[in-house]
Order: sequence, then C-alpha cells, then structure tokens
Amino acid sequence: MALDQIKQFIESKEWPYRYTDVAELGSIDFEYLGVSYHVWEFMDDQYGVESNVKNIGKLEEFLGDYENDLIEIMKKWGE
Repeated sequence: MALDQIKQFIESKEWPYRYTDVAELGSIDFEYLGVSYHVWEFMDDQYGVESNVKNIGKLEEFLGDYENDLIEIMKKWGE
C-alpha cells in the first residue's frame, strides 16, 4: 500500500483522514487543528509527492525519501 509510513503516523496522532489508492499510488487528505492538508503520490521519472504539509497555502513537490521528510515536518507541529 502506498504512503504507509505517513498513514501510520497520521493514525498514531488520531487525526481524521481519508486515504485513496489509485494504480498503487496513494493520496491522503487529513486535518490537523482544523486545517486541511493533502499528500498526493505521483510517478514521473521517479516517485514523489505533492503536498501542502510544509506550507499550508502552497503545494510543493517532494522527491527521494519523501515519506520520512513529510513525517519530520509534521513531528515539529505543536512544538
């Protein structure tokens, strides 16, 4: 299943979310403190995600170890 690590992290925090899997690429919409976030996995030349986790109002692409990169950003929320 795609985006397993991010999904597990969100579940551990008990944040409401919706997960969709299309052609083995994941998409997660979730809320934290009433703000909506989106993580959409894609495959071009390599796997990556587009997400607004780093900057609420702006979708950005993350490549490489994107699941861990996004989780590290979310771990800092509320600090």
